[in-house]
Amino acid sequence: MKKIILMLLSAIFSLNPVKGNIKRVESSSSELGLHSSSVVLIEPVSKKVIYEVNKDERHFPASMTKMMGMYLVLTNIQNGKMKWTDMVETSEYASSMGGTQIYLEPYEKMSVEDMFKAVCINSANDAVTALGEHIAGSTPAFVELMNKTAKELGMKNTNFMNPTGFDDENHYTTPYDMALVASELVKFGEELFRFTRLKEDYIRKDTSNPFWLVNTNKMLGHYDGLDGLKTGFTNKANYNLTATAKRNGIRLISVVMNEATIAERSQDTTTLLNYGFANMQAIKLFDKDQVVANYDFQNSLEKETPLIVKENVIIVVDKNVKKEDLKASVELNKTEAPIKEGEYVGDLVVTTKSGDKYRFKVYAQVEVKRANFFDYFIWNWLRMIF
Repeated sequence: MKKIILMLLSAIFSLNPVKGNIKRVESSSSELGLHSSSVVLIEPVSKKVIYEVNKDERHFPASMTKMMGMYLVLTNIQNGKMKWTDMVETSEYASSMGGTQIYLEPYEKMSVEDMFKAVCINSANDAVTALGEHIAGSTPAFVELMNKTAKELGMKNTNFMNPTGFDDENHYTTPYDMALVASELVKFGEELFRFTRLKEDYIRKDTSNPFWLVNTNKMLGHYDGLDGLKTGFTNKANYNLTATAKRNGIRLISVVMNEATIAERSQDTTTLLNYGFANMQAIKLFDKDQVVANYDFQNSLEKETPLIVKENVIIVVDKNVKKEDLKASVELNKTEAPIKEGEYVGDLVVTTKSGDKYRFKVYAQVEVKRANFFDYFIWNWLRMIF
């Protein structure tokens, strides 16, 4: 009962008043009849903006902030620096977080997977803080890493002061910047969506006190193809939502900020996504594992190594774009043997007439061995003979 009362109180009382960096807009209109004055809709591979209204206008992100924490967790797992099964010990500071939480006790240990699940579904402030400390050593160090990463991702109008999204006059972002980090998140595919699509789940399952997680994204299960991504709310931020949905090979990301109600947030998100799906098409260029080019690597024992893609190459473009208007080229970041079989060697770059670029990784289909002195001797001998 005490925990329930604390949860209700944290939702009722606002945080410190904000002054300075945030421009507050009470209402707006657009050609789509949106309620929010600050939205964006993008295609995540090219980051092409399909629709926007004041996409670079600064607002409080609230818990959409946690998308950066989610990105850093998944990046560390992908790089082998962390495992889903690693146990994270909760500091006293992390356990003291207010707002939405899973009531981690000081020094309580929980797996990275369960904490990440709590962040994705329940938007748990204590869990994202504990994960940040596990990654960077302390919350200030994690916030520094968040801001460094934001700059690397091209988020020019974002500054983080905490990993939770608590209001602060110097904690701000824009719809476009949130779309940028979301576009990086969706690259993790099922590793991400197996959490963000869940409407509910449990942590502490094998204990006498299991904790029920309920997703704050009420559009899940009600909008076809929607499988994420992150909500946000404080009294200062109002209602925010970064959403992503996929239909017929087309994935889109929408961001709406400073909405007055959950209903208006959902309505604007639906309008944006519907607009995108009505005006975009998916064009398939190559199949998964298909050879897209051959390349003669320097000092290679073999000639003309086949390069392949490990995913279907599908680009999402305006419906007036034709397949013959697209140009594909390969940009290599490795040009010299030796190369392992399946090693990433560069990108397939697809360019439209308007200059939009779509990048897909390419890999060596076979091992590329380095020629040795004896190989060069034989080649020179054969040239002399023939």
